[in-house]
Amino acid sequence: MTRMIDLIYPYSYISIWIGVLLGIGFTAACVGLFSTMFILICISLGMIRIMPLFTFINRIFRASMHTEISRLENNIKESFKMTGNTHALEGGHYIFMWHPHGVFPTSLYFHTASSLTDAPIAIKESKTVAFSNLQWLPFTTEIFHETNIIPSEYHDMKNALKEGSISLSPGGMREMLYKDTALLLRRRGIFKMALESGTPLVPVISRDEAEIFKAVDLPEWIQDILKPYDLCIPIPTWKTISRFLGILHNPLKDPLYSVIGEPILVEKVEIPTEQQISKLREKYIEALKLMYKKEIGRELNIL
Repeated sequence: MTRMIDLIYPYSYISIWIGVLLGIGFTAACVGLFSTMFILICISLGMIRIMPLFTFINRIFRASMHTEISRLENNIKESFKMTGNTHALEGGHYIFMWHPHGVFPTSLYFHTASSLTDAPIAIKESKTVAFSNLQWLPFTTEIFHETNIIPSEYHDMKNALKEGSISLSPGGMREMLYKDTALLLRRRGIFKMALESGTPLVPVISRDEAEIFKAVDLPEWIQDILKPYDLCIPIPTWKTISRFLGILHNPLKDPLYSVIGEPILVEKVEIPTEQQISKLREKYIEALKLMYKKEIGRELNIL
């Protein structure tokens, strides 16, 4: 019996410590999970806010790095410019349709959700439409509210049109994967909304938008899995990220011009038919293709 105890004792000692470590790990996991859920609930209820922290950090940076911040803002202003129909948009509401949807829609963001460029007032005051599922990320709803961004929900966009204009990339995320292509044939809601509200559609083409950030070539089957959901996984290459970060010191070598097209007038229809929706979509596509050919010098593919 004594010999058996001598044999078992070292292993029982180890098992006790394994049990202690497992208990500590399980307790830490439970506490961490509970804390995370509690924090997320507080964020969703607006009890914890991030914008005051951003404002505080912004003040510190501007006070301590005033020269660098001013240079960055000027570099952005010199890098992102607008041309085309910039003076004929005063008064009225518009739906600004931005093409293409780059890996990061930099032109759309800087011209509409920031005050860093010389975009026309009509575009500056328009609400930027962003992918609605981003709202599931912590603090996104608060950031949306502070930066004049709304989710891509039909009722939110339509309500925004009652007060002013909206800006969006109708091609959606998957348009990032294609060059010289606009994903419009499956789009219906935005044209239906234009008819219901009688709001003109204004095409905006950002030259070389897709060249700012290039996506990493992931296995095609990964993107195919997300295709039915109109999603993709856009991972920018490090080379394009590092090249863009040069804007911290100098403007982009070639300024990126966003060209505003002529408004496509839309007659208001309370309950538009499928035929009317399709007809407006075809009219918009034809106008966009002609504009793309003129401004870019290449044919635009429509999918």
